[in-house]
Amino acid sequence: MNANLKKYLPLILIALCSSLLTAGIFTAIYGIQNPHNNPGTNSVSQPLVQKAGYLAEPIGAGSIIEARKKVAPSVVNIDTVSVITTTPSIPWSFREFFPPGFFQNQQQVKGAGSGFIIRSDGYILTNEHVVRDAKTLKVTLFTGKKYDGRVVGTDPQTDLAVVKIDADNLPAVEMGDSNSLEPGQWVVAIGNPYGFHDTVTAGIISALGRSLEDPNKSGHLIQTDAAINPGNSGGPLVDLNGKVIGINEAIIANAQGIGFAIPINLAKTIAQDLIEKGKVERPATPWLGVGLIEIDDRIAQYYGLPNKEGVIIQVFADSPAEKAGLQDGDIVKEVNRKKIKTPQDVVDIIQKLKVGQQIDILVFRDGEYKVFKVKLGEKPQEQENKRRVNPFLPFR
Repeated sequence: MNANLKKYLPLILIALCSSLLTAGIFTAIYGIQNPHNNPGTNSVSQPLVQKAGYLAEPIGAGSIIEARKKVAPSVVNIDTVSVITTTPSIPWSFREFFPPGFFQNQQQVKGAGSGFIIRSDGYILTNEHVVRDAKTLKVTLFTGKKYDGRVVGTDPQTDLAVVKIDADNLPAVEMGDSNSLEPGQWVVAIGNPYGFHDTVTAGIISALGRSLEDPNKSGHLIQTDAAINPGNSGGPLVDLNGKVIGINEAIIANAQGIGFAIPINLAKTIAQDLIEKGKVERPATPWLGVGLIEIDDRIAQYYGLPNKEGVIIQVFADSPAEKAGLQDGDIVKEVNRKKIKTPQDVVDIIQKLKVGQQIDILVFRDGEYKVFKVKLGEKPQEQENKRRVNPFLPFR
């Protein structure tokens, strides 16, 4: 060994040890392994994304990225133009001087929502409120191609609808099993919030069995904190395997991270009925066909009523009530000899009866009491009670 090598040997050994020590610390922190020393690890097929010293999830099966890649091509944007009829708030004391419908006016309203392909021959699942009253309906695919859509059937009770476009060989989603979900499970929402196509958000299942009508009551909805906004409605809620486990439906106004989705197991059955029959067949619901208005002090004084018992009715066209002779502004005092004090009293009585059953209704009209016999009909689908959303706001 020459003199120069002996002179610099200590420095070379120090540098080598320093390099080995640094590599060991780096490996301990970042988990980087040599695939040759660990044959079970493939650093090419499972790259780790690093940012600010943290490790993200592996890019591969079971990741948010892969779930989005699998489902996004099946998600569509739905644009609608609806015509709605509005009636200004006019006191009943003035309405009697004008013919029915005099104060009504119509206006066009544009809406936008999401949906997803459930069959390769052009069947799309979405929310009923997305397509409600739609006169025209445009469906935009993931590729950007646009189609005219038509509503195959709707079910307001579950807020589900099926839309059809004339197309084949479309990428249909894979449906999961919503009965196997658990709170805390990761989920992904995909849709078109505020027109931003192919938007992906992630979160967890916050709770199961929720009700929009009453937070304290048991229901069937999935609660999630995945960010959803107007335009997400009708889009899929997906697990990390890329299977659809719910349909995004509603959010709570002014809340953060409280959204709701319809379980896919329920949607499967409803969608099948809508495709095959155009509607969902359920036991017939008795229908009187009136809107109910509570009597306040002003109304009681105008009609010269001794008290506020009874309810004012607004009669629906072609309803059992109209056919029996009831009119707008009639005050219902009794139903089947049971006194009526509030609108709920009427609802409770009718719900206990059957379609085709005849009832006696005592009304006060033009200063006189009259009795009408009404044969209850079957509630048509378009008159099915919409889910109460206050303070919950469904969104398009």
